[in-house]
Amino acid sequence: MGLYLLGITGKVDPMSTLRKFRGQFNNILSVLGKGSHEMNAVHLVKTYCLPTLTYGCENAVFCENTKRKIYVECFRHIFNCCWRKSVKLLHYFCCTLAMSYQIDLNKLLFWNVY
Repeated sequence: MGLYLLGITGKVDPMSTLRKFRGQFNNILSVLGKGSHEMNAVHLVKTYCLPTLTYGCENAVFCENTKRKIYVECFRHIFNCCWRKSVKLLHYFCCTLAMSYQIDLNKLLFWNVY
């Protein structure tokens, strides 16, 4: 399904998934254009790109910096703001979780710990 394992450990290499996510995100922004409605872009990213990114994340080896930057950069590009500030308010008002929380939630649900 497009996941690459890292040797004997059984961990998943996230780089191909990140490339697919960025490609899908760039496609959405190129189709919508610069003057588009931001909430349409957020909805498309949540429904089209996020499942690609979270598929197999239960075993993926994401460093903390990568988990933080993935979704933050998307929101900064969509809303064209917060380049030096936090995007926590944007996450809150768009009813989305930060990527690190989303990955942790998927791990909990996968292992039935929740």
